[in-house]
Amino acid sequence: MSEYNVYLRVPEYLADWITHTFGNPVILVKDGPESRLLNEQICKTPLNKKPDTGEGCNITIPIPFFKGKHPETYNYIHKSGKKALMESFYTLLRKNLMEEVGSLENGNCKMATLIYAFMEKHGIDERHWYTVSQIYYRTRKKYFLDNGVKIR
Repeated sequence: MSEYNVYLRVPEYLADWITHTFGNPVILVKDGPESRLLNEQICKTPLNKKPDTGEGCNITIPIPFFKGKHPETYNYIHKSGKKALMESFYTLLRKNLMEEVGSLENGNCKMATLIYAFMEKHGIDERHWYTVSQIYYRTRKKYFLDNGVKIR
């Protein structure tokens, strides 16, 4: 594992999900979307930039060895690259939520119970229930209003 890291500051509910799913520090899936994104975004540290120390961040991602990009040399990621990584993790959380909760929605239990169960299963603290429930409801509504796709 590399001693060089990428640090992200993400909302707490997302940090809970990421660390429960990928560990702490985060070990990316080899050749997964986030790994490919990181490979594309890392670069040499610009002369006018200081190395990122991770101050105020809640996610640490060790930079893996990519072909032609040794972490000792390629260990910097711009703000937009960090934002892209965060968006990728958020999209993955949404897909996971829709897959697991959406497939059970018309069952014999309350939606709130399903969302709490999802959160417990994926290590998200229950104080984030409202946020996670709103992600679910807004995603479901967006698909229906924009595309006519009814996600239960």
